[in-house]
Amino acid sequence: MEQRKETRIDYNVRFFVHVHESKDEPDMVGLSLECEAIDFSAHGVQFSTNAVLTAGTLVNVTIGIGEPFAMYMLRGEVRWVRPKDEAVYMGILLTPAENTDLDRWLANFDELFPGNN
Repeated sequence: MEQRKETRIDYNVRFFVHVHESKDEPDMVGLSLECEAIDFSAHGVQFSTNAVLTAGTLVNVTIGIGEPFAMYMLRGEVRWVRPKDEAVYMGILLTPAENTDLDRWLANFDELFPGNN
């Protein structure tokens, strides 16, 4: 059943996910993973990587994107995980957090991904 409330925009970009908090796997805190985006929405991102994080893990997402180029530090919660072949696909729901760029990300989203509306 489709749970998305926002349109997804296909956009391939590499970025990093840093494990901020994991109740199920506390040893993963501090781990950094290189990821490849599959698609974005204003409040979420689907990506692939080579490590498995459990649903509920809180991550910091560092994305450099746009013209002019800008860096965004975002916080998100892993909502789902699907291993496929040698990769792992995950969905993150972006959430408000102190010292992050979510407000700027939301304000710039239409400029970052023209033609999404």
